[in-house]
Amino acid sequence: MRFEVRVCIGILFLLACRAKSQYLLFTPPGGPESRPESIEDRLDREMRQAPHHLGPVRIAPLIGFRDVAYVNDLFSTNTNTGGDVTATFGAGARGYLHTGSKVTWIGQVLPEYVWWNERTESRRLNVSGGLEMIALLNRLTIDAAASRVEQQKIVTPEVPELVHSAVDLGRLDTELKLTTKLRPFVSAHWARQKGLVDDLQDPAAQQIALLDREELKVRAGVRWYPRTAFSIGVGAERTEVDFDRAELDSSNAGTAPVLELTLDRPHIYFHADLTARSLTATTGSRFVDYDGVTGSVALNLVPRSSFQSWLYANREIIYSLSPDYPYLQDTRVGLALGTALGARVFFRAYVETGDNEYTAFSPTAPERTDDLTAFGGSLRFVITETLALTLQATRLELDSNVPGADNSYTSGGLALSLRGNLVGQNL
Repeated sequence: MRFEVRVCIGILFLLACRAKSQYLLFTPPGGPESRPESIEDRLDREMRQAPHHLGPVRIAPLIGFRDVAYVNDLFSTNTNTGGDVTATFGAGARGYLHTGSKVTWIGQVLPEYVWWNERTESRRLNVSGGLEMIALLNRLTIDAAASRVEQQKIVTPEVPELVHSAVDLGRLDTELKLTTKLRPFVSAHWARQKGLVDDLQDPAAQQIALLDREELKVRAGVRWYPRTAFSIGVGAERTEVDFDRAELDSSNAGTAPVLELTLDRPHIYFHADLTARSLTATTGSRFVDYDGVTGSVALNLVPRSSFQSWLYANREIIYSLSPDYPYLQDTRVGLALGTALGARVFFRAYVETGDNEYTAFSPTAPERTDDLTAFGGSLRFVITETLALTLQATRLELDSNVPGADNSYTSGGLALSLRGNLVGQNL
């Protein structure tokens, strides 16, 4: 039967972490909201927004609340007692320290208290934090970080339930300006997901712990800049995934060629990051060999400064909780439109379509495809340069060809934040 999640106020589906190592989690709907910043531009902006000083350390506070919500029928159990009220409150800080003229250290700590009115067992203090080092040398750029993110979020679209989860992240991104047009690069991203579900009684929430795993992604290649604001990157990527538990072990590994294309001009932006994956199961894994292209493509058109549009598509692999399917291929195409309603009010709306195509472990398992439709929007009020109030809503429907496997969920949200959005503030 169709499982509904109705939220009156709160950002529930959009809790998926938008970390730089995004591959651990499914991608929330909505597509890209802005063009990516260079390391230099991001560091300059954040330093300007760090007004306080503690000796040589510049401090930027992180304060706000989000996910103020009335939630009905969130957990599909026989003991469900109906709706409840939840909210998440966060207060932390980022610190910036220069060691020399070219090296900057960034540290962050962000405790967040997740409160429920009736479900006292789901109350929890989540603590996220990390350390980042940025070195802007003469020809070499190095960006290295290690962090831990603890949040209450939806981990998999198969079970649209809020659970406490932790992700440990480590990354190293380097680029060498060999010539004016050639820049070799190397990046290594490591991530470990662990469900913090010991205090929850819901069987489905406990089942999500079967997805606990470790992932490693190493990419190396060269980027060619034939002209200003245009680059072509080619290289190879090695991925390794190791699951903690044998019950639903989908461990795999593979090496694949990659292609990057970027065009960044004032009125048009295009970016493609494509990988021709060839993944095979490791010893003892139920993973079914995969050969296909994954990645993302995005086109941003800005005909005038107050209006912009995004056309985007992505395809990723999501690991499944079903014993019949080790993974599903999540493919989507979307359109987002945004406009300024005055100097401090911004409106954005989007619509997506696609499907989740499951790969069967056994020939006896039925073929399964879930058609996906999603739409939503947001209204952002910029009170000051660093203080913002955001109203947000989304609707996602999954219509499966397997009886009883349909899912749909709706959320509408309210968040107030100082120094940026508290969601996804990991380094």
